[in-house]
Amino acid sequence: MNHLVLPRSGREARSSQITEPTGRPHILQYWPLALGVWFLVSAMGLWLVTARADRLQRQAEDSVLRRAEAAAEAIEQNLAHMLQGVGSLHDLAQTRQGRLDAGDQGGAQAIEAHLADIARHGRFGVLQVDIVGQDGWLAWSSKPGWQPAYLWDPDHLQDHRDGGHGLLVNEPLPDHSSGQRGVEFTRRIQDLSGAVSGMAVVSIDPAALSRGLTRLQPGEDSTAIVLRRDGVILARSRPEEDGLQPALPAADPLTAALPASISGQLRVPQDQGGRDPTLVGYRVVSETPLAVAVTVRAAQELGWAAFLRHAFQATIVSISLLALAIMALALLWLERRRTQSDLDLARREREAALEGLAHTQRMEALGRLAGGVAHDFNNVLQAVLGGAKLIARRPEDAAAVRRFASMISEAADRGASVTRRLLAFARRGELRAEIVDVVALLAGVREVLAHTLGAEIQVRLEADGLLPPVLADRGQLETVLVNLAVNGRDAMASRGGGTLTLSADPEEIPVGKEHAANLKPGRYLRLSVRDTGAGMDPATLARAAEPFFTTKPKSKGTGLGLAMAKGFAEQSGGAFRIESALGRGTIVTLWLPRAVSGAKPAVPKETEAAPPADTALPATGGIRVLLVDDEALVRTTLAENLATHGWIISEAESGAAALAWLDGGEAFDLLVTDLAMPGMDGLAVIREARRRRPGMPALLVTGHAGDAQVGLLAAAAAGGPFALLRKPVAADELRSRAEVLLQSGQVSAPVEDEQEPTLMTA
Repeated sequence: MNHLVLPRSGREARSSQITEPTGRPHILQYWPLALGVWFLVSAMGLWLVTARADRLQRQAEDSVLRRAEAAAEAIEQNLAHMLQGVGSLHDLAQTRQGRLDAGDQGGAQAIEAHLADIARHGRFGVLQVDIVGQDGWLAWSSKPGWQPAYLWDPDHLQDHRDGGHGLLVNEPLPDHSSGQRGVEFTRRIQDLSGAVSGMAVVSIDPAALSRGLTRLQPGEDSTAIVLRRDGVILARSRPEEDGLQPALPAADPLTAALPASISGQLRVPQDQGGRDPTLVGYRVVSETPLAVAVTVRAAQELGWAAFLRHAFQATIVSISLLALAIMALALLWLERRRTQSDLDLARREREAALEGLAHTQRMEALGRLAGGVAHDFNNVLQAVLGGAKLIARRPEDAAAVRRFASMISEAADRGASVTRRLLAFARRGELRAEIVDVVALLAGVREVLAHTLGAEIQVRLEADGLLPPVLADRGQLETVLVNLAVNGRDAMASRGGGTLTLSADPEEIPVGKEHAANLKPGRYLRLSVRDTGAGMDPATLARAAEPFFTTKPKSKGTGLGLAMAKGFAEQSGGAFRIESALGRGTIVTLWLPRAVSGAKPAVPKETEAAPPADTALPATGGIRVLLVDDEALVRTTLAENLATHGWIISEAESGAAALAWLDGGEAFDLLVTDLAMPGMDGLAVIREARRRRPGMPALLVTGHAGDAQVGLLAAAAAGGPFALLRKPVAADELRSRAEVLLQSGQVSAPVEDEQEPTLMTA
């Protein structure tokens, strides 16, 4: 047996969950903790300001590096321009060799004169141009009064021969006659046969290179150098540093970076702490062995960052004082928290009591629901079981069998009514949306109520005759209005009667505006039922729309009317609200979406199964039906009933079995399938069947439309003739719907509306 455990009394809960304090500790006992917090805050402040200073310095270093790399790029472009001039001199030397090979001495001498003129005027920083034969002897020089001399030994010459067609650059070397240092740019010369006939050597003044570097370096605290990619330095922006090391150390990061990339940025630390690094931006001159580097000493360029770090660290004292103040406030807050512990305890006890009460109410509601459902279904089962046994005992009495069968059918209808009510409570029942003329509907309801509520109740109607229609289930709306009117009559009974007012007004909710009933933006019609009864107190009003809650005697109310009204309004795309006060009556308001102008009303439910009056039904004999249901009893019953009308029925216990029938080449006029089946559901069966047989008519049978998404049902309706039936469905009703489906090719037209589509069912 299950037992409902009720919450204990407040004092018991308090004694089991909270231990009363035995004494209040003195505030000074918290000082060790406070000092620890102060130390932690101070350390955290130091870390934060140091990290901030480091981040600022890093950002400043990044800025300097970008400037250094930009300066390196400018120097690289300037050097590339100079190298173009050197290349033109090499080309002239090659042309001179071609003239000599062709026997054009005059042309060769003219070129020599031009080269000598360039060297004399120092264009591109050229000191002199030499042509060396392949034997290592000087064959010609732009220097006046030159004499043949042996310049290169065979090994040196071989290095240039093996260098291919590229440019070779030597470190600054003294001239063989004048002793002046120059950077030599060498490229080999070929004769007409393509053989190496010598070398063209262009000597550039290192001072000219240094002047160009000095002009383009980013600042006085920076140094620009031109070097080979192997680290040999050719020129510096500071001539006074020419006496320093002629090449970068092998361990220098720039030495490793130049062969690996064509440009970049480097931070070269100067001490173990990594502070005050040398910042380097470099660029490699394309298609040459040369590179340009610009170095900046961070200590000189970023002195302000170090000052800022010290200033930040000095603020730690202020931060520590602030931390002490925060600790004092925290201790005071703890004392205040201590004094409020009893209030917190009372709040927790109240929350626990409310939670237990809510649990008890939920269990009570579930008990009432289970009891009511069990009672109704036991009555249905009693009638079905009794009728079945009576038929079994008197099978020869045809009249009695028909009477008992009618009794069983009525009991099944009552069971279906119970399920529909339950679905309405849960807001999962299917609604049949149609265009409803509210003025006419209210007038009809008023006429009915005026004759049924009694002479002591005056029924009034307040509605404009030009109100727009709404999109709703007409039958459900009428039922809701009648139920609300009956509630109003009962509320006014204690006062000997009163006035019941039915009213309707249009209302539009603009985008961005909040509504008291949480309505979405859109156009609605507001329907109200107002009585002049005793009204409700706030506690009763808060629970009025709960299922099974009622203030009426047990035999006069079930507590489901307002719950059904709320569910109907919300499922229709609207809202529901109750306003009441003691002595002022009650107003129940429903908001329903207005129908779009020009929309066509749906076919009334009573005539859906009927064919057009001027069209005869086709002969039904010989119709081949594929019936799919995983419940053998349901499938057999439907098959037997349909077969009595001459239909040819093929049964399938699953979606896979149905597809096997179709893949076997069988011809079918109609597919009838259950929705909820293990494995492949009914919508999937329809989809796969139509993939094999496009446009195949289909009937989908289900307990309620909530089993499937509206979008999937709409897709099924768009793929061919389609109808949805809700269980329990009689074989005659299924046959009638199928005949209309096969004849018209369409069950219902979609309603064009800006609201969400509503499922149409029989």
